Amino acid sequence: MKERKSEGCTKEKALQSFKVVVPTMTKQDHRLQYDISGLHSCLPALSVGMFSEGFMHGQGTYIWADGLKYEGDFVKNIPMNHGVYTWPDGSMYEGEVVNGMRNGFGMFKCSTQPVSYVGHWCQGKRHGKGSIYYNQEGTSWYEGDWVYNIKKGWGIRCYKSGNIYEGQWEDNMRHGEGKMRWLTTNEEYTGSWERGVQNGFGTHTWFLKRIPNSQYPLRNEYIGEFVNGCRHGHGKFYYASGAMYAGEWVSNKKHGMGRLTFKNGRVYEGPFFNDHIAQFPDLEVEFISYLDLPVDDAQIDRQRKSSDSAEIIRKLDGSKSRSVLGSGIELDLNVLLNMYPKENQAEEKKQVEFAVLRNITELRRIYSFYSSLGCDHSLDNTFLMTKLHFWRFLKDCKFHHHNITLADMDRILSANSDIPVEEIHSPFRTILLRTFLNYLLRLAYHIYHKDFQSRSPSLFLCFTKLMTENIHPNACQVKGTLFSEQQRTLYSMNYIDKCWEIYIAYCTPNVAPPNELTMKMRHFLWMLRDFRMINKELTATKFVAVIAEDNPFIHDGVDSNLELELVFLEFFEALLCFAVSYVPDQMNKSCLHAQYDDLFGNKIGSIQMPKIKKSLSDDKCSKMNFKPSGKGLAFLSQNEKNEKPKNDQKEKLNTWVNNMYVFFVNTLFQAYKHEELLKEKVKENRLQDAAIAQQKKMESEELEARLNILREEEAKKQDTEMDIPVIKEPGDALSSALTQSPPKEDTAMSQASKSTPSKKKRK
Repeated sequence: MKERKSEGCTKEKALQSFKVVVPTMTKQDHRLQYDISGLHSCLPALSVGMFSEGFMHGQGTYIWADGLKYEGDFVKNIPMNHGVYTWPDGSMYEGEVVNGMRNGFGMFKCSTQPVSYVGHWCQGKRHGKGSIYYNQEGTSWYEGDWVYNIKKGWGIRCYKSGNIYEGQWEDNMRHGEGKMRWLTTNEEYTGSWERGVQNGFGTHTWFLKRIPNSQYPLRNEYIGEFVNGCRHGHGKFYYASGAMYAGEWVSNKKHGMGRLTFKNGRVYEGPFFNDHIAQFPDLEVEFISYLDLPVDDAQIDRQRKSSDSAEIIRKLDGSKSRSVLGSGIELDLNVLLNMYPKENQAEEKKQVEFAVLRNITELRRIYSFYSSLGCDHSLDNTFLMTKLHFWRFLKDCKFHHHNITLADMDRILSANSDIPVEEIHSPFRTILLRTFLNYLLRLAYHIYHKDFQSRSPSLFLCFTKLMTENIHPNACQVKGTLFSEQQRTLYSMNYIDKCWEIYIAYCTPNVAPPNELTMKMRHFLWMLRDFRMINKELTATKFVAVIAEDNPFIHDGVDSNLELELVFLEFFEALLCFAVSYVPDQMNKSCLHAQYDDLFGNKIGSIQMPKIKKSLSDDKCSKMNFKPSGKGLAFLSQNEKNEKPKNDQKEKLNTWVNNMYVFFVNTLFQAYKHEELLKEKVKENRLQDAAIAQQKKMESEELEARLNILREEEAKKQDTEMDIPVIKEPGDALSSALTQSPPKEDTAMSQASKSTPSKKKRK
């Protein structure tokens, strides 16, 4: 180690060996930006370290005249590999260096602002993956993609207020698909963004304060189109009270044609103007919910003092609510009551409403239990039941053991309703509590009405038997694979959207009206065969056994009925069962260290990479601990630092996760993608063949047309030659007459006269 002081260099020349960009600060990023160039041969100030052939080479320290200090590796006077920069104001960078500039992985800490950055650099700028912290408490940070000091790509931004955004960025602004949660106002938005504001299709939810023993999920939710942060276009608004509006919006107001379903089940469909029903401009529509978007106190008082509003709503369809359950829940029994004589309808309705009222507490508990299955988090701890939850409830309570499939139940419940044909079997359609009760009454009548044809009140007896034999003994005892364990359920939900796409692709129209798309068992089996997934681990016998496990009408021990229809829940749960048996242990072990291509063609290192997706409020800030060492940094996450040995339960979960990933991503989804590509190729080939055939047909027709033209011309020529008369001149006629052959007698005489002189000559 030597110490050498540079000579013959003035201060001005020394300052030319590096450059400092003037600090730039923005509202979102208060870090100082420095750009350090390579050192020149003229060295200012003091250098301490290793030299080789007159150059600084190896470990050393260099201090500029203005106080900037570098400690680390040199390669022929140029800072390279790894080092530490310390600025006169106390700012520091430690990490990788290329040609005197921050390049690679490193950490920067600013002394004048509480800002620090840990991540990748390129030419002195943040570029690649990195995390920036805007305060010392670590409550304001960004973690994600950078492109030359600009947030661009995917990232998570946590603000000082606690609000958090996760999604795509462009030019330091929220842009693309993303999810924003405002914890300060209990709001959440998931959908499209454009330059920092909501723009496009999305879902905005307003979480409200819970009221004890609340009947409905206390949230207002809008699903539809946004323009510049406002509800604008077509969309649906679900009120906390259970009311729902579907129609046109203009600048956050109902405007245009729409359909309003009141909380008691009554429906108004018609024009809206400036957030009001056009026929009743003085009616405040918001009071229907009483928990709508925030309004001022004067408006609330005005709504409460309005004595005519409730009467106007009743007059919209010319009826009044006389339900014993109250105006909050009004059962839609018109379809069922039409099955009975008119004189018995009033008594039937009254008795069945009393039966529902006696069981309403238990039914609310069941509704809340099933609607929360597979849901990770909710600010108000309430959830809306979806068709997927409802199917699970029906199977748990053995509704399908009455010689009726879940698909048949869907058709029964969608009859005489406004449900679109494509949503009859949709697993994502939401079901309110009053709809849940109406569905139970319809199914009770369909299953048990033959048992009580001669008794009255029949509908009351059907519902009572359904509660006694099906619901009370079996409800909330979850079976099946999907909802059996919360942690596995959350992970399985990552695959549900793609599986729904595959399910729809292999459905066929039903032969009976309304001709909706359904899947039979044989279609499911054919799909697996087309995907080449039927093997010794997943045989056809195994396929039937898995699906028939909870359905006594599929397999009787000898024969199998492959004509039964499968709803999406049965399809998806069967796939989850197949995933466990499809991936053998040897294949699973070999896959742990293999690389796979994901659906977008990117390399994935290990199948252990997928993680259970948690809600944004549960995400932790991945803070890095800084440990200076001899030649580098050690950045250890808190999770790695506090890592504990895995127990058997975690090992089983990891094995299960690996099996799911191999089966779905690397097998099922890839096979589906390959099959779709083949279909597209076949379609293209057919189009090409059709185009070639059409071209050949056109060429043959053109050739045939030319031949026909030539034939017609030839025929015309022949006809012309036959029709033209031959006119001869008089001289021609005389010469032709002279040249005509004489008669036979004359010919004989001439021959005799000719032969006579010849004889004389011979003599």
